[in-house]
Amino acid sequence: MNTGSQGTLRSAALAALLLLQVTAHAIEKPKQAPPPEAPPAPPPVTIAPTDETQFQQVLQRVSAFRSLRGLGVSDQVIEQLSRGEADQAVAALNTLAVQGNKQADIALVRVQHWCNTVTSARPTDWQAQLPQVGKQFPSDRAPRVAGLLKAEAEFGPKAKAGCQRARFDFGGIESRLRAAANSGDPASATELAQFARDPAKREALLQSAMSKNYPQAMYAAASNLLAAVQRGETTENVGKIREYLKVAGRAIPKAKLDLANCMAVGCDGHPADTRTALAFGTDAARDGEPTAFLSMARMPWGRQMPRVQMLAWQYFGDQLNEAGCLGDAYIATSLGFAQTIPMLERGQPPQVLEAAKTQAETLWNDNGARAKKENGCP
Repeated sequence: MNTGSQGTLRSAALAALLLLQVTAHAIEKPKQAPPPEAPPAPPPVTIAPTDETQFQQVLQRVSAFRSLRGLGVSDQVIEQLSRGEADQAVAALNTLAVQGNKQADIALVRVQHWCNTVTSARPTDWQAQLPQVGKQFPSDRAPRVAGLLKAEAEFGPKAKAGCQRARFDFGGIESRLRAAANSGDPASATELAQFARDPAKREALLQSAMSKNYPQAMYAAASNLLAAVQRGETTENVGKIREYLKVAGRAIPKAKLDLANCMAVGCDGHPADTRTALAFGTDAARDGEPTAFLSMARMPWGRQMPRVQMLAWQYFGDQLNEAGCLGDAYIATSLGFAQTIPMLERGQPPQVLEAAKTQAETLWNDNGARAKKENGCP
């Protein structure tokens, strides 16, 4: 092979090498930056639920007592309902009803509606709620809330089974209730009015009961009229709202609170009167009305209180709730206190906080027994 041929081969080899290098670079994948590190996983929720089975039963007992208050229902029936034994409670009430006890029929209607709520409730995953519990409640309160969520989840199926076993004589209950209302029994007429579709019949039933100054009828009439005014359906007889609520408030703490809230904003055509409203609202708190404490922190009548007094009532309400005396709304009420109390305490000097705690002890000594009795709380 001559020198010229060798030179040609070297040139061809060099060209081929260069071509391979160019091709290799052309198909090589570009180098990618390493993926960013994943953020650290949030720490697992470590709330250890306490055993609140007995406390949950206290809450159910209080709620059953409040629902059936004034109907002469025995403690045994209340206890049965608190354990989810609706079938036994209904059996006992049925026996009384067929013997002519009008109040037993009213109680059966209310137990029936409670059972409707129980059976339609969806099962809850209490553990899935723990992250929110950890965020919303202080560390000393979160374990009890978690334990109560667990106890409620376990109570639901038991109560549902009890309601499914209960034997409601719907025809007999309605027939006896109508007969009692027609005979002039104000409690039966008031209960029946809730289910009357004809407005004229509903009004006639309420008027029959109101003619006897029956507090629950007065409260129902006031609530209906207030709702109609707020919906813009009527401007007539608005002054009656205050009158009805005053009569109802003699027996129903919630009516006192509604009267206070109404008077504080002038909802019934009268000018707002926060000072008079304060008296009614405070009396509702003395009765242990569950919504009175957070209402006083938000409504105009509560602003008439000095900060020490306001905080004292919040401490009182929180203590009452922790005793189980505000019923099965414990978690929502506890959350309200967990938000409201720190807000009221913020920026206050130590002497104000100490004075509020001292006043709360006095309030408890003076009114605790009364509030517990009003709510059927042990």
